[in-house]
Amino acid sequence: MERVHPVIVALDTDVLKALDVAKALRDEVAGFKVGWDLILEGGISIVSEISRYGSVVVDVKIADIPYISSRLIDKFIRRGACCVIVHGFLYPSNVNGKHVYVLAKMTVPTMYDYVWEKLLDEVEAVRGFVLPGNQPEAIKKAREKLGCKYRIIAPGIGAQGGRPGEAIEAGADFEIVGRYLLEDLSRVSHWDRLKPTCFTSP
Repeated sequence: MERVHPVIVALDTDVLKALDVAKALRDEVAGFKVGWDLILEGGISIVSEISRYGSVVVDVKIADIPYISSRLIDKFIRRGACCVIVHGFLYPSNVNGKHVYVLAKMTVPTMYDYVWEKLLDEVEAVRGFVLPGNQPEAIKKAREKLGCKYRIIAPGIGAQGGRPGEAIEAGADFEIVGRYLLEDLSRVSHWDRLKPTCFTSP
């Protein structure tokens, strides 16, 4: 376990490459993120296939009423995912639970920039929050608000400007990294001496 880096690899690529990457990094990283790109090519069964190599965070940014959201989440969990990302703007009508990550702020400018702190203050009973790794000041503020009650996972590393390790140092548990690692798997060594801030699993 000491070799595991605090990284969730975003498998935003084709199915064959995604499987190759998952096999290659299965003992090196904390897990994998599977999104629309991969699911539309490989079907929902790709979640089961990738879960053979590590924890799977499904990122389809669910945005629907709790009844529908819960049904969708259940389908992914039954396929082997550990958790699913949902949009936070649905609060107070968002779904919660131990499998739910709430998107509170994005890596690009959006209306979330005006409400993300309110979401951190008011959303409860979820697994954690998704916050931008290319905005370490937001990660730091979020960790100060949340303590170690919730996980923080942080996309935006590499291609979107976040530097490897910067979000972890600011208080994130895991950095979500796509193109930067997909281009060169040896770059996982950039996280060699880093550990999650609060939680050891995504």
